[in-house]
Amino acid sequence: NIEYKNFTLADNLSAVRGNHSLKGGVVATFESKNENANNVTQGSFSFTAGGGRTAFQNFLTGNSGGLCGAACTYSEAETDVVNHLRFNRYEAYVQDSWHIRPRVTLDLGVRYSLYPSPTDVNNMLTSFVPALYNPAKAPTFSSTANTALIVGTGDPLNGIVVAGTSTGHGRGLFATDKGNIAPRVGMTWDPKGDGESLVRAGFGVYYDQALVGIFEQNAFTNPPYVNTVSFQNPTFSDPKAGTAPSTRGVQNLIATSDPFETPRTMQWNIGISKRLYKRGAVDVGYVGSRGDHLIRPVDINQPQPADVNAPGGTVNGSRPYKGFGTINMRQTTARSRYNGLLFNFRHEGGRSGLLNVSYTLSRNKTDASNDRDAVDLPQNPLDLDAEYAVARTDRTHILTANFVYELPFFRKAKGISKATLGGWQVSGIATYSSGPPISRVVTGNTNGGRRGIRPNLVSDPLANVPTNNPAGAIYWFNPAAFSVPADGTYGTSQRAIFRLPGRKQWDLTVSKNWYPSSKTRLQFRADFINAFDTVQFAPGNIQNTCNAATAGASCAVFGTDTFGQITGTRAPREIQLGIKFFFN
Repeated sequence: NIEYKNFTLADNLSAVRGNHSLKGGVVATFESKNENANNVTQGSFSFTAGGGRTAFQNFLTGNSGGLCGAACTYSEAETDVVNHLRFNRYEAYVQDSWHIRPRVTLDLGVRYSLYPSPTDVNNMLTSFVPALYNPAKAPTFSSTANTALIVGTGDPLNGIVVAGTSTGHGRGLFATDKGNIAPRVGMTWDPKGDGESLVRAGFGVYYDQALVGIFEQNAFTNPPYVNTVSFQNPTFSDPKAGTAPSTRGVQNLIATSDPFETPRTMQWNIGISKRLYKRGAVDVGYVGSRGDHLIRPVDINQPQPADVNAPGGTVNGSRPYKGFGTINMRQTTARSRYNGLLFNFRHEGGRSGLLNVSYTLSRNKTDASNDRDAVDLPQNPLDLDAEYAVARTDRTHILTANFVYELPFFRKAKGISKATLGGWQVSGIATYSSGPPISRVVTGNTNGGRRGIRPNLVSDPLANVPTNNPAGAIYWFNPAAFSVPADGTYGTSQRAIFRLPGRKQWDLTVSKNWYPSSKTRLQFRADFINAFDTVQFAPGNIQNTCNAATAGASCAVFGTDTFGQITGTRAPREIQLGIKFFFN
C-alpha cells in the first residue's frame, strides 16, 4: 500500500528597472510517502517430504507427530514495516536580465537549495556506520566454514543505527548539506544587430534531491525492525512447539554513507546560431557537464579474493565486518564528465516540407551510471577510481534527420486525378548512432569468492572474431581474448572496454489528406517502421559472461557456451496502415 502527498508553496516577483529585468522567487515543498514492506506477520508454513510422507501428506496432517523433520519450517516476521516518510525542499532564487546594449544581454542569478535529511514519523529509518562497528561484538560462527552463526552470540545490531536515537543527526540519517549555492550566468550577443546571427554562452550549477526510496530500502532490509523468527518441524496446532534453529545465516544490509553530500552538476555551453538564407538556419555549439557527489552503490563488506584464498580463508570469515553479509552502501562519491559538439541544420520549406538534421559528437565518462544497479558495483571496493570509464549512456556519434516532403506530382490536377494522385506526402526519421559501451564482462565462476568478478583481458576482443564456430553462431567479440583469473586475484578486464552494436534505422510514413468540408479532414497513412528492414543487433543480447571454470583457462568454450555471441536483434520491419478522421 503506497500513499503519496505533495504540498507546495511558491511565489515569484518580477520587476523592470531601466535596462534590468529582475526576478526572484521562493518555493517550499512538503512531501510524504507511506509504504508497506509487506512482511508476512501472519506466518508461513513450508512442508516437504519426510517421515515416510509426501509433502502434501505432511500438509494434510499438519505434521502430526512431528515426522516431517527439520526440512519443514514455520516463519513469521516480527513487524510488518510501514514507512511514513516525510521530506521537504526549500529553494530561493534571484536573477537579473541586464540589457547592457541593444545587441547584448547578460543574465546573472543565484539559487539556493536546502534538502533536509528525510525522516520517518515512527523513526524506522536505519543504517550501518562502519565507525561504530566493534569486532569484539561480532557473533560466533558455528564451524570453520563460516557459513552460519550461533544464535544468541554477539550483538546483532553491531554498527547499526536507528533514526531518532543513535544516528547523531536527530531523526535523520545524515547531516543536512547547507552549502548548496548555485550561481548562474548567461550571455547573448547579436554581432551585427540584424537578427541574422546570435552568439550565446552560459554556465550554471545545479543540485539534485536524492530519491527517498534509497533510504526506505534501508528500513525494509535492516534490523532491528526487520526480523523473522523461524521454527523447524512445526505443527499446525502449535507452530512454536517446533525446534528453534541454533544457527542463522549472515544478515545482508543496505546503508547510507555519512556524510551524504547533495549531488551536484555544473553545466556550461557556448554556441552560435546563423541564418544561412531565408528559410535555412544552422546552430553549432559546445556543451560541457561535470557531476560530483553523485550516488553510487558500494559493497563495503566485500572480502578480498586474496584473503578468501589464503589458508583457512572463507568468504564470511574474510569480510571486514564479520557477522554480516553484503552491505551495499550508497555513497556520494561518484563523478561524471561530459563534453559534446552539437550541430543542427533546419530548412523550413513551407508547403514543400521541412528538413531538420542534428549531429552530436560527444564523450560521457563516469564511474557509476545509477545508484542501485549491480552492474555499477565496483569489482574492488578498495579501488573505486578503477571504475571510471565511458558511461553506459555514452554514444560517440548520434545523427538524426527528420523530414516532411509533399510530392510535387499532380498538384495542378483536377477532379479524380487530384483526389487520388495529388497531395501525397512523405515524412520520415533517420537515426544513426554509435553503440553503447559494454557495461562489463564477468566470469560466471568466482570459485567461492576466491576470484574477481571480471576475467583477465589477454588480447584485443575485437580482433580475430570467430565466425560460424559453432555453425550458425554470430560473434560480436572474440571470447578467446579473455581468460579466468587466478584464485586470489582480480581480473584485469575493466569497464567499457569496447562498444556494442549501434543503430541504423529509417522510419517512413506515406500519407494523404482529403477535406470533405471546411471542418473535416480524412487522412490515409502507411507507416513503415525500420522501413528498409535493416538487421540491427540488440546490445542487450550480447552474452558477456565467461563460464570457464578453471583458473587460467580461455573463455572460448566453443560449442557449449554463448560467451561473445549475439543472441537477438531489434524488431524487423513493421508496416501499419491507418485511416484517421478529424473534425471540429
